[in-house]
Amino acid sequence: MKNNILGGLVIFMVVLTCLLMIDDISNPQEKQIVQDSVKTEQIENQTDLAIVENEE
Repeated sequence: MKNNILGGLVIFMVVLTCLLMIDDISNPQEKQIVQDSVKTEQIENQTDLAIVENEE
């Protein structure tokens, strides 16, 4: 009896996975809007900044 339940569960998961993959493939790709935002904070008395000097 346990083998039947486990086998049925495996088959169910495989079928569910296949249906989800078919659904993803058949739907047109949606354009994703990516918004780049930069947040800056002004911190007083901040002394742990790096100084980079380039010599050319």
